Amino acid sequence: MSIYRKSSTGLFYLSIWILKSISRTFGLYEQPSVVSPPMESKSSAGSPVLPKCFIVFSDTDNDISSVENTLRFAGLLNGNGELTDNLQGTTILHTGDFLDKKDPDNSVAEYWQSFQQYASVKGCQIKLIVGNHEQQIWQKIKAGEQYGKNAEQTRRLNSFVEGLDLFYVSGSVLFIHGYPTLEFLQALLHFREVTGKDLNCFNTDHYRKAFKSINALRQYSYVKGNRQANYLLYDVADASRYYKKKGRMVGSVLAELKIGIVVHGHRPQRTGVQVDYEFCRWIPEVRMIGNDTMVKRKGLGATIIRETSEGDLDIVFINKKTESNELRRKIREDFWKPPVSFDTNRSTDPETAGNKFVAQG
Repeated sequence: MSIYRKSSTGLFYLSIWILKSISRTFGLYEQPSVVSPPMESKSSAGSPVLPKCFIVFSDTDNDISSVENTLRFAGLLNGNGELTDNLQGTTILHTGDFLDKKDPDNSVAEYWQSFQQYASVKGCQIKLIVGNHEQQIWQKIKAGEQYGKNAEQTRRLNSFVEGLDLFYVSGSVLFIHGYPTLEFLQALLHFREVTGKDLNCFNTDHYRKAFKSINALRQYSYVKGNRQANYLLYDVADASRYYKKKGRMVGSVLAELKIGIVVHGHRPQRTGVQVDYEFCRWIPEVRMIGNDTMVKRKGLGATIIRETSEGDLDIVFINKKTESNELRRKIREDFWKPPVSFDTNRSTDPETAGNKFVAQG
């Protein structure tokens, strides 16, 4: 047992209209490829510098063993289930659906909370992003559902969900649970232009305020069908059709935000392999990665992103199809050391990119 187990102008004005609509409805808004590193901004706008390395999990659904198995494979956990040393600059990130929406396990929430504290001692940061499961759980608790738990257990579960971020931007990478919608990206762009703040401040300045009511939270809750016009995030039922129609505008806003990679979960991949370069026909300048490899069932799965000394990004996928001693050795010997530039060629074939190291540039 691990020791931490214990515990454009038109777009611009459209975005203004969207946020004003939110303000009127919920009272939340307060008026105030080679992926190059983001340009320096004239204020605090922009994103944090990308850490040495990210290892990204998605959709573990009440499961911990697959997380630990993957961390052990990648060399971040030793034989005793403890985090290894020299993890300064490493970030473990989860893009949501930690919990089973029908039967949330409090011990899983407590695991991740304890893991955050324990990892910080090792110089490792843990970033937790909300999934639609957690949002649905919060909404049901708010409506009186107890899930067979006592008052204290329900309070802790509620607190865990309210402490999760909606998204995280680091360097040129956006981490989010579901597919980023045009409305949401326009809202982020408007937020940065109006406030001059880091994009991640949207989490505290707007998203956290949505916990005032079930109705307020729905604008971010990946709802299916019958969505209201002021919803910023919703469940994109047919993603190919959506991005075929809106991909050019989505790509334009992402370019203004200086985001070149999007890593998300939410859509299970029956193959158990990450989907790479999604929708490149319609948003060719953006590398979108579907990271929901059904890891709970497969037992192994994550995406690793690492910046080289030349400022490019190397990406490797861990899954049952890539599992090998060679991959294990490569990750352990190269990815956790000070960044170096790999002599590998970028692959643009989604069918093969998920099964080898892929370098940007």
